[in-house]
Amino acid sequence: MKIRTKIALQFTAIIALILATFSASFYYIAQQNRKDEFFARLRDRALTDANLLIKVGPINTKLLKLIDQETLSKLYAEKVLMFNADNKVLYASYSADSLEIYYFYNPELLKRVRERTYVETTRDSLDVVGVMYTDEEKGEFVVMASAQDYMGKIQLEKLRESLVYSFLFGVLITIVLGFIFAGQSLKPISAMNKEISTITAYNLRKPLNEGNRQDEIAQLAINFNQMLERLEESFDLQRSFVSNASHELRTPLAGLKSEIQVSLEEERTPDEYRKVLRSVLNDTQRLIQLTNGLLQLAQSEKKERSISFQEVRLDELIFETQEELLSLHNDYQINIDFDDIPDLEQDITVLGNGPLLKTVFSNLIDNACKYSSEKRAEVRIGFNDKSCFVRVIDKGIGIPDDEKQRIFEPLYRAKNATAFRGYGIGLSVCRRIVDMHRGSIRLQSELQKGSTFEVVLPHV
Repeated sequence: MKIRTKIALQFTAIIALILATFSASFYYIAQQNRKDEFFARLRDRALTDANLLIKVGPINTKLLKLIDQETLSKLYAEKVLMFNADNKVLYASYSADSLEIYYFYNPELLKRVRERTYVETTRDSLDVVGVMYTDEEKGEFVVMASAQDYMGKIQLEKLRESLVYSFLFGVLITIVLGFIFAGQSLKPISAMNKEISTITAYNLRKPLNEGNRQDEIAQLAINFNQMLERLEESFDLQRSFVSNASHELRTPLAGLKSEIQVSLEEERTPDEYRKVLRSVLNDTQRLIQLTNGLLQLAQSEKKERSISFQEVRLDELIFETQEELLSLHNDYQINIDFDDIPDLEQDITVLGNGPLLKTVFSNLIDNACKYSSEKRAEVRIGFNDKSCFVRVIDKGIGIPDDEKQRIFEPLYRAKNATAFRGYGIGLSVCRRIVDMHRGSIRLQSELQKGSTFEVVLPHV
């Protein structure tokens, strides 16, 4: 179902519910008012006849019947009965036998009137009122008045028909206006869809019309343009990655090719062949290291959903990393210390993947030692109520200010780091792994004075 149709139907349903509630309430109030008004007229008629019979001296019952029959305010099928204390009929406004009289009342009804002094009830199409009438000299009487509210019911029927037709007409008008309103409201989105359909991988920089930049649709266009900018940056990063990877792979491959070609130009001694093979082995090892780095980067991009997390103590993980690095590099100096001694094990425990986190700290500590003339790195462990902090500090070459934002890009290396062996993969892997652990990595660096990398991870 299209959004336009859904909005129109929802709008119609709301209006229909409002109209139905209003119509039902109006009809109910009108019905109650008719009923109350009619019962009040019956009561007045009953009391009027009682006053004429009891208080206004002796009056001829035939004359009273004539008055009742000829009065202008006579109700349809109106009948008035008066009973004494023995439930005997003292007055009847119509001539009828006892069976017809008993059809409109019974002893049980008279008993209820005497107990409650006033009773309203309905029998078939007749509305009946029973009233207790008391006279100090002549005692208590029960006056019963009944009639049909013929005109009132006809008016209610006409009112009901009017409300039904008005409801149907209102719903029909609402459907038409709902579709028009929904179409006008969604018109900017339709225009936006047409603009989006023209965007391809070759014109991502083509922005959408952002309108007044205030309403929700304008905000959607703004967010979409921002998403296009992020996609363009991602594609630029991918193109840069492919270019750099090709360059890095081409260099050792070209070296291998040239060394093999030179060795085949003429006969050489076994020692010369060994020398060539050693050079080939070194280039091969560089290719293996670069390939392993690229594989590690690719795995960090796709492992997020498959890796398992468990509780990991950061201090133990960092000490293990220290031992592994020192066993590979005898000239490295790695000092580890705490900002504050933790009182609880949970203060320095995070929920994460141990091997991946070890990769992060191994890369950071290895870089700190490699780019420092003293081959020295200082590791500080801290914590607060929510997070754990690990700072890796060196006094190495530092990073230029204009390159700090790019060193986390794959295969990017700062200009002052080209003299050191490396491929620019480690930091991009570190950031990706830290992101997977819902953490952050921060950098503070000053050229020729050193750098500080701080990893922030939420603890358990």
